[in-house]
Amino acid sequence: MSPFDGEREAFAALGSEKGVKRRYREAYNLTSPPCLTQETIARLRGYFDAKGQHPSEDMWTALTELASVLEAMAEGRCPQKFFLSSLDPGVGKTQTVTHFLKALTASTDHLDVGVLICVSRLDEIDRFVVEMELARIDYAVLTSDQERNKLGIGSERSRLARVLFTTQQMIESRGAGRDFDDIRAFQFFGRPRQVRIWDESILPGQPVTLNRYDLACLPRAFVRTKPDLAQAIFDVCNEIEGIADGSTYQVPDFEARAGFDLNKALSYVSSDPDRQVLTALWRLSGKTASVRRDGPAFGNTMLDYRETLPDNLAPLVILDASGRVRTTYRQWRKNRGGLEWLATATKRYDNLTVHCWQTGGGKRAFRDNSQALLDGIAETINTKPDEDWLVVHHKDGINLDFATALQTRITGNPARIHFVHWGNHHATNAYVEVPNVILAGTLFYRPSYYEALTRLAADKRPAQGAILKTVEEEVTIGEHRHLILQALCRGSVRRCQGDVCAPCNAYIIAAARSGIPEALPTIVPGCRVVKWQPVQRALRGKVKEAAEFVLAWFDKGRPADLLRFNVVQKALGIRDPKNFKNDVRRHPDFIEALDNHGITEAWRIGDNRRGFLRPRFVEGLF
Repeated sequence: MSPFDGEREAFAALGSEKGVKRRYREAYNLTSPPCLTQETIARLRGYFDAKGQHPSEDMWTALTELASVLEAMAEGRCPQKFFLSSLDPGVGKTQTVTHFLKALTASTDHLDVGVLICVSRLDEIDRFVVEMELARIDYAVLTSDQERNKLGIGSERSRLARVLFTTQQMIESRGAGRDFDDIRAFQFFGRPRQVRIWDESILPGQPVTLNRYDLACLPRAFVRTKPDLAQAIFDVCNEIEGIADGSTYQVPDFEARAGFDLNKALSYVSSDPDRQVLTALWRLSGKTASVRRDGPAFGNTMLDYRETLPDNLAPLVILDASGRVRTTYRQWRKNRGGLEWLATATKRYDNLTVHCWQTGGGKRAFRDNSQALLDGIAETINTKPDEDWLVVHHKDGINLDFATALQTRITGNPARIHFVHWGNHHATNAYVEVPNVILAGTLFYRPSYYEALTRLAADKRPAQGAILKTVEEEVTIGEHRHLILQALCRGSVRRCQGDVCAPCNAYIIAAARSGIPEALPTIVPGCRVVKWQPVQRALRGKVKEAAEFVLAWFDKGRPADLLRFNVVQKALGIRDPKNFKNDVRRHPDFIEALDNHGITEAWRIGDNRRGFLRPRFVEGLF
């Protein structure tokens, strides 16, 4: 007797009960219960009425289509595709799923239908369980958190639960290179779960990047036991530094040279950073990688990507508001196929005022100019001493404890200030009543990451040639839009009043060169963008002379021309280019002065900046 026969018999019993009920209704001409979509929308309307929420007709159309795709999955008639619901936060995607599952678990015609919900954060499981009002016997949890795995009927019996919660990381770690239908951990009574939901962002794989300076730390781990391997790694560090930006490099097959797989290789290192570097090296081993220069500070980086989603994961519903603004989905649909947008509806942000401080907000800007940035943020918060604030900030890499440093500058009750760091800025409703949101800078990645991400979305390996610069730029600004939208919608702007957001004030630190100020009307349509200049500092000396010269030059009717560095340097009477670079170009007051007028340093291949440029007249926003 097969060890799975018990499960098969139980599954057959469920199917038999389902068939008996249908035949009973047919024999006595009894009316069938409403379809799952109708039941879901009826429940959803009652919920929204009780909350005083009134979606527009377009929103109802989009929510109904989402429910209908979920029903098609439950009925086994859904095309094997990925379906993206990109409705904005607060419109009702999650509530539609919640009420669909209530209808599904109450339906005696669907006792054999299992549900899989993949979340990005563990605490999202807790929220789903409460909102769905699931009985303990109806669900199970399968994650790396052993305490959460005890919820419901327990992970050891997860195949008996109607609803299985797991993490996206668990799907990727157990499913990469496998057929989803064969992964028993995700099955329901020995068969694949039919209703599959992915909450928040999804990518078809993961970018793989490996910087030469990180790689240079590995040889010491093998120098005693595998000296030849250590030397080979060291040789790669030297070789890739001499490769031109945008070229390709054939990575040696380190796994073949070592004679062992990644799991064995990881036993040679103990720290998490070294394990990450070694994993990236093994992922690139034997492949053709692209080489990207990540600026003078980081040098050259090898890059590629790896597929992480299991085969036959579709049909799958993706709930991601960023689908509206993120370019990766468009590249996926165009080049990989199998992805469809569900009906969408415009959420207006007429009640949102975005205050934009056009100055650098990346990690380097906070390292170089933290006191002025902290003073400006604190001064703004102190103008509303009786209101709550949410501040999204950098977690590390800025040489200070941001929350502590800011709290020392705050007047009034410090408990009214809430902090969330980048990387933990999505998928939470804990601050939905907070009317003021500050994005203390934005999270930027290195150029190598954006190229790897573009290649992943477009499914184009380095050996297949270069990617268009315009496509990479679109993906990059799409990632910026994604981060901004997700962070802003942690506050009260998330809520809907009809098809308009609830009143909210947002404060964003973003330099003109990032493209974020110009993209704001696209990210949050209908918002009002105003200038935010909390710290006014008088320019002095050569910094003042340089700013006045550059601004006057662009005001003479040549906004599209490039102003060479040496022209400004000569006008100031500075002989040494290094002094001009360190004392003027890198001075935070000078950078901010140019940012306020949409002027940036012109980018060239190899991260070589040749002059000043005003690519867009950003001041027109204000």
